[in-house]
Formats: sequence, structure tokens, C-alpha cells
Amino acid sequence: MVRRQRSRIVLALLTGMSAIAQAQLGSATSSSTGTDPQSEVAAHLPSAPGASVARTYAFPDGKQQFHNYLYSAFGPPGFISAAVGAGLEQNKPAPPEWDSGAKGYGERYGSRFGMQIVSQTTAYSLGALLHEDVAYHRCECTGFVPRSAHAVVSTLTAKTRSGQTVFSFPSLVSPYAGSFTAVNAWYPSRYEPADALRIGNMSFVFKAAGNMVGEFLAPRR
Repeated sequence: MVRRQRSRIVLALLTGMSAIAQAQLGSATSSSTGTDPQSEVAAHLPSAPGASVARTYAFPDGKQQFHNYLYSAFGPPGFISAAVGAGLEQNKPAPPEWDSGAKGYGERYGSRFGMQIVSQTTAYSLGALLHEDVAYHRCECTGFVPRSAHAVVSTLTAKTRSGQTVFSFPSLVSPYAGSFTAVNAWYPSRYEPADALRIGNMSFVFKAAGNMVGEFLAPRR
């Protein structure tokens, strides 16, 4: 039964990744054949997560959005966010059924990384449907406090095609997609929906940690 559930999760992830690629490539094709001069300029401007937002922001095309997805899910922010989450859960320990040694940390890291993949797949899939750029963009401000505040606020915001920063529904629901998947797929059977909500709430802390990495440590790309 557990193997069937895990197989379904893997299949869902692959389907989600495929949906992102198809949706974004479709948008890239439409932008390249349109007459909007901003779309033509956007193809030649940097739009990686670390690019300058205030001065050179351009809504990413399909190829760039898929690249951003891979970076967010499998790049340094994703790995470090999972490591922070696993370390905090190891200290509790949570779940207590898992070993408190190296094996338990490996399980918790794998669990957090799995939630990270589900969350990012959900965020970028919904972002494609709602025409939102959910990738993290560095702040053009200076100073530790303003840049840190930007990293935290960005856990719930996204960019529109016009470059406006807005509250993001994909950013809000994606952590809970990851936590509910974990509770139903690989957490001990005693865990319930209330636990999934609690874990999803904590995921915002780890997401903010990943943003801090992108803001201060990750090289500009």
C-alpha cells in the first residue's frame, strides 16, 4: 500500500513538472509571435531569480520559468532549506518514531526535500496558470534589515507581468501541498490533517531561510 502511494506521488510530481514545461513553453511561443514590444525586449533581458528586479525586471518566458523552477527545487536554496528543517525536526525529534541518529536525520532530510519538491511544483504550476512569477528576486535595497525583511515578505508574494509585486495565492498554498503530501504518503499513520497544517505553517520558516540564502549567499545568476 505504501509503495503504491509513493508511486502515485512520484507520478504526480512528474506530471506536474511536465505541466510546467508545457504551459511555460506555450507562453514562450505566444510571446515570440505577438506584436507586444515589451515581450520582444523581455527575451533579451536577464530574468533569473537573482537578476535586478527594480531596474531590469522582465517577466520570464517559458524556458526561464522552468529553469527557475529547477533552481528553486533542486538548487542551493532547496537543499539548505531542507537541511534547516531536518535539523530542527531532529532536535525535537519529530516525528519521534524516526531514529534520533544519522539515519533519522537522513529520513527527515529526505522528507523535507520531498515536501520542497511538491511545494515548488505546486507553486510554479499555479503560477503558470495565474501568470505569476513566483521565483525569488533579490532586493534592490541595501542594508541587512531591509534585505532580510524582503526575504521574509517574499514568501507570500510574486511578480505580475507588469512587474508589480502582489500577494500570491500559489505561494500561500504550495507549502501545504507539500505537508499534506508528506502526512499522507510517508509520515507515520498517526499523523492527521491538523498535523499537516502545523507542518505547512512551519514550512514558511524554512522557505524564508531559503530566501535568505538567495538574498545573501547565492551568487547572482
